[in-house]
Amino acid sequence: MGLRDRYKYHAKNTFFITTTCYKWLPLISIGNGFAIVSDSLNFCCGKYFANMLAYVLMPNHIHMILHFTDGLKRSDFMRDFKKYTSTMIRKQVERHSPQLLPKMMANSKKQISKVWQDRFDEVYLESRSVTEVKLDYIHNNPLQERWQLTDKPEEYVHSSACYYELEKQPVIKVSHYLEFI
Repeated sequence: MGLRDRYKYHAKNTFFITTTCYKWLPLISIGNGFAIVSDSLNFCCGKYFANMLAYVLMPNHIHMILHFTDGLKRSDFMRDFKKYTSTMIRKQVERHSPQLLPKMMANSKKQISKVWQDRFDEVYLESRSVTEVKLDYIHNNPLQERWQLTDKPEEYVHSSACYYELEKQPVIKVSHYLEFI
């Protein structure tokens, strides 16, 4: 669930953030979608001085724990991330799965098609224990019965689990959560 009264959390820094593809379509998994998302997250972390503490990229959604030096920048981070990846992922859909284009049609004069849901959900992580619950949720997401993307969290390449289990830096640069919580 997204934060109500978001302005109350501007001074806070660590958040569990989820964003979802439009109509839960598996758009991230098309063509180079995972690489596009990974590259954009790395770029946005650098631009907005954010630290990725954990993440998982699923075929149709993303979960991440981000620590922001400036909590006011969360919306800017997500705006830039979604704007760039929308254009690039749409090109992948056009090239590899054009049959999905009609499902991506938006009911808006501003947009012809959509890649992401309009908003993103965020939860302020107020303690180490809450952060660890979210960390476990993120890393176990690919194992869920509906997904069955891997047998072990650390084997799923689109996740930070390998960082925590094997001390191996994944594609998206991760900082250890204990440095920030």
